[in-house]
Amino acid sequence: MSFESFIDAVWEFDDYLWYIPFALIICLGIYSTVKLRGIQFARLAEMCRITFSREKTGKDKVSPFQVFCMSMGNRIGVGNIAGPVTAILMGGPGAIFWMWVFATLGGATSFVETTVGQIFKSRDGEGGFIGGPAYNVFNGIGSKRMGVLLAGLMIAVYIGGYVLSEISTISTSFTGAYDFEHNSFVIAFFLLAIAVLVVTGGFKRVARASAVIVPAMAALWIVLCVAVMCINIGGMPNAVSSIFTCAFSVPATVGGGVGAMLTIAMRRGIWSNEAGEGTITNISSSADVPHPVKQGLSQSLGVLFDTLISTMTALVILSAFSDYDAIAATGIVDSMHLLEHVMGDAIGGVAPSLVFVFMFLFAITSFMGDYVIGENNLKLITKDGKARTGLIAITLAVVFLAAYFGTDGLYAIMDVLLAICGVVNCFVMFKLGRYALEAYADYRRQKEAGVEDPVFRKSCLSDSTGVTSWED
Repeated sequence: MSFESFIDAVWEFDDYLWYIPFALIICLGIYSTVKLRGIQFARLAEMCRITFSREKTGKDKVSPFQVFCMSMGNRIGVGNIAGPVTAILMGGPGAIFWMWVFATLGGATSFVETTVGQIFKSRDGEGGFIGGPAYNVFNGIGSKRMGVLLAGLMIAVYIGGYVLSEISTISTSFTGAYDFEHNSFVIAFFLLAIAVLVVTGGFKRVARASAVIVPAMAALWIVLCVAVMCINIGGMPNAVSSIFTCAFSVPATVGGGVGAMLTIAMRRGIWSNEAGEGTITNISSSADVPHPVKQGLSQSLGVLFDTLISTMTALVILSAFSDYDAIAATGIVDSMHLLEHVMGDAIGGVAPSLVFVFMFLFAITSFMGDYVIGENNLKLITKDGKARTGLIAITLAVVFLAAYFGTDGLYAIMDVLLAICGVVNCFVMFKLGRYALEAYADYRRQKEAGVEDPVFRKSCLSDSTGVTSWED
């Protein structure tokens, strides 16, 4: 079987597999929104205040703002550039509308996931915290075996899924911008050198770097998108209207109907904001906060902010064409090449280089978080130094091979892993979600009593079994 045939088979399997997490994640989003009374809207001002307060923390502690930036470094990455473009290519302009819908529900889902992750996080032995889906199962449900299995899945998702796709996207963007002999080898060795620096950096160094890079990176991408949209200002009304008109009427050239468009929109949206997967809690659980709800509110805002970035990218593409048929007529099926084509028409020959620079920054900040997450989950399985060395070796091999053989087809592997994550996480959240509701009730009681900065005590929970990092 050729590589292309293998990838086609994986995509076909993936299309059927995603109907399961599709249903579960929607149910979890609706459940979270109803139970929390639309927290993603009702607490928006407080989310902003908590996230951007830049409150001081100890020298060896990871602040909420650093964690927000690090998590946004994971969210605002390849998924925000390649994700919406791929959604348009595969599902038409209407897929963006449904990405908005799923992101709205995802704001409440992310609050639940993050708060639960904070409640069941563990000490990492170095003065910090560590957590995520595997730790939720290990501590919250009390299943050590399932916790270890889920930790293995997280390693596969981040090292074999996200890293694979992110590095591949950098490579595809580079080879599209710079066409010379052995360009794949050049970018592969360059990214391998960057990866060596990342895997030896440690979590706190990655968090500090993210707090500097991510805000600037996101702001500059917005500026570039706005500039291109201004150049294509005549196409903006049609771009916006096509998102709504195609939301329930899929272009005939797309194929698959509304059902296919919905699953495509969810898959690309989740790839971007990770709400419903539980994966972002691998990072958010490390924040040192006085109350789990504070980090839950911050990460809920992260989903909405992530969606803004994705929308900007989508409008850049749609403003350049009269309709979906015009996009299809270009014959371009690769998301990065389509983006470079649109940018090139708007700002000229510098476009491929600009796209590469942004893709490089986005993917590298994501990669920094991805490796740390893989290592944190490995600590739940074993603390053997040889295992860490093995993980480093595997990560570096994945980086080199993904860079050398860069192709959008590698997203198929990540998509399957994300579907599996979605199924597992939804069942875990339906089991443990009540802890987030109880923590939120405690937070509101303290705020209503005049406490400016509520402090969490595990005694406020109906059952504090497995809660190891919070005082009574």
